[in-house]
Amino acid sequence: MTTIKASCPGCGEVDLTADDILLRIGATRSVNSYGFTCPDCTEFIEKPADDRVVRLLLSGGVVPVPVHVPAEALEIHSGPPISHDDLLEFHEFLDGDTWFEEFSGR
Repeated sequence: MTTIKASCPGCGEVDLTADDILLRIGATRSVNSYGFTCPDCTEFIEKPADDRVVRLLLSGGVVPVPVHVPAEALEIHSGPPISHDDLLEFHEFLDGDTWFEEFSGR
């Protein structure tokens, strides 16, 4: 069985097997990550996985887990976040009888 070396922030270098590693592969490279439970301190460590790391882990026998991230989560957002007041105002808007006409411009 292949030994994979990884580093724990608290314990330093540790030896793992392919079964010890969780490799998450997403639709974009920025979503890829790998994680493992440190055999010494039992903390779960998660790190980003660039293309080189993904290739190394796959060649070591790590089975990837596909991760679905909605496209909306990767979009660039501008403006302030929605507040409780915004949500309440929207609720009151939908509570009215003419919301559909107002929204659709009819």
